Amino acid sequence: MSTTKLHHTWLFQLALILFSALIIFFHLIPFSLTPTPLPTPDILFCVISALIIRRPEIVPFWIVGLIYFGFDVFLMRPLGAWTICILGAAMVLRSNRDAFRENPFLFEWLYTSLIFLLALIVQQTFLAVSFVPTPPALSLVWEFVFTAAAYPIVLFVITYILRIKKPALGALGYKG
Repeated sequence: MSTTKLHHTWLFQLALILFSALIIFFHLIPFSLTPTPLPTPDILFCVISALIIRRPEIVPFWIVGLIYFGFDVFLMRPLGAWTICILGAAMVLRSNRDAFRENPFLFEWLYTSLIFLLALIVQQTFLAVSFVPTPPALSLVWEFVFTAAAYPIVLFVITYILRIKKPALGALGYKG
C-alpha cells in the first residue's frame, strides 16, 4: 500500500469534515429574519453518495455518522433520527456500488434519488411514531426535488473538478 494514497485519503476525509462544518455554519447564519418558504437541498448527502460510489475509502461509516450527528446537535433536530436514516442509505449505496461501475449516470442519479426519498420517508415515519412534530409533507417533497436536482451538479464538481472518478471494472482500491 502506498503511503501517498493513504495521505490523499486522509486529506479527502479532512476536507469532507471541513466542508460539512462549512455547511453547518451556513445553516446557522441568519441570512434573513423571516423563515424561508422552501427548504435547501441536502448537498452533503449528494457529496457523500457520490464519494461512496466512486471512492468508498474516503467516506468511512464513522465519518458519516459523526457528521450527521453533528448536524442533529447543531441544528437542534431529534438526535440520531436523520443520522440513522443517512447511515442506512450510505450502507445501501456502499453494498451496491459495484452496480454503478457498469451502468450510466441516469441509473446512478435515479438510484441515489430514490434512496434519499426512502430515507426521508423512514425519518418522517420514525418522527410520527415517536410523537415528535414532523415537517409538512410538501416541505419534504421540495427537499427531495431540490436534492435530486443538485446531485448532477455535485457529481460534475466531484468528477471533473476534483477528478474523483469511478474505478474501472476489475480495479482495486488502496487496500488491495
